[in-house]
Amino acid sequence: MFEAGFLGTRALWFMDVVTLWFAALPFLMGGAIYLAMRKREHAHKRAQTLLFAVTLAMVVLFEVGVRFTGGFVAYAEKSGVAFSSLAVLLAVHILIAVAAVAGWAWLLIDALLSYGRSQAVAATHRRNGLLVFAGMTVTSLMGVTIYGLLFIL
Repeated sequence: MFEAGFLGTRALWFMDVVTLWFAALPFLMGGAIYLAMRKREHAHKRAQTLLFAVTLAMVVLFEVGVRFTGGFVAYAEKSGVAFSSLAVLLAVHILIAVAAVAGWAWLLIDALLSYGRSQAVAATHRRNGLLVFAGMTVTSLMGVTIYGLLFIL
């Protein structure tokens, strides 16, 4: 977990794994949304549940790894980017990420509890799903950007 990464940067293995996951996540979520658009609700439910579970596991892997390797400050000190800029970007990233993941959790729980009770999906589910997708996409883009600023520049 704490070995050198495989992407050819200064990052450790766990950072590379987490970054690749979040780089792929918007595409994977898009695929799950496509399943719902094609009326494959059961496959959509399974895909979203799996994506959410793996995402939570990746967040835990990331948080444990960062805590054991010195934290954000240790990484920022080795970067060629000003600490204040990195700190602001990280704060905005965390706010969006917490909101997006909380929204995703709420949407998933609500959908799982109501699944099968009604044939029609509520318009709010579609709208909220697109908001969660947008939030997770922004979160992913910001996370990959932070990775680049910390480990490539």
